[in-house]
Amino acid sequence: MALRARKPIDKHKITDSAKLAKISQSFDDGKHLALDVYEGEAALLYQVQELTDEVKEIYRYLGSEVGDGAKGDAGNTGPQGPQGPAGPAGADGSNGSNGSNGNTGARGAAGADGAAGANGKDAGLYTSGKGVESIFIPPSAFVGSGHLALSAPNGTTTTNASGTLHAMWPGLTGKKVVAIKVHTNASKGIQSSVNVYRTQFGTVTALLSKAGPSDNELNITDWSCATGETISITIAPGSTSARVYGATLTLG
Repeated sequence: MALRARKPIDKHKITDSAKLAKISQSFDDGKHLALDVYEGEAALLYQVQELTDEVKEIYRYLGSEVGDGAKGDAGNTGPQGPQGPAGPAGADGSNGSNGSNGNTGARGAAGADGAAGANGKDAGLYTSGKGVESIFIPPSAFVGSGHLALSAPNGTTTTNASGTLHAMWPGLTGKKVVAIKVHTNASKGIQSSVNVYRTQFGTVTALLSKAGPSDNELNITDWSCATGETISITIAPGSTSARVYGATLTLG
């Protein structure tokens, strides 16, 4: 509530500075207190002092508790205002921790069969530095025909000078024999002593047109290895001291 209008009281206000200074000095010296011997003046002094205390209290209250204006009771909460515009996007959050490992997956379907490996080397098959393949028939493979044969680590002999030794070989799938050589201890070979045959269930076919010498490579009618067939090599040593060291079959 606003203050009501006050009466003009500045009508007799002392404005003379010299007089104001004299009066102020008298107040500072407490000259007005000498009036307390008079009952009426003493009452006025008391009333002025009470008014001074009241003014001080009003000044204190206005300055420390009211301030720029008295604070009223809090009002009721007003209705919610409309939603404000969306704020700017916040900074990216930190990465989350790694998840736990999943369960082991089901076994996949069986893979296709691998390609077949390369064919292995046939047992007893030899290849020269020039790529020529051959088979070696050992001396122990030669047996007597009509007479006994004696086999030893240093070769095979016959017990009869007119006897014949022979060896047979069944062949290898896909191979072909094109030449043979019978090895003996004769320095110049045993002339007209070697024959070669193709045999099939008792049927014998000559692969040389005539007997050839030992220790020489003899070209024969090519024999292609086949099931049920063998190649038969015979040699007539001509003496019991002639030793057969084996035979080499050249493949083509």
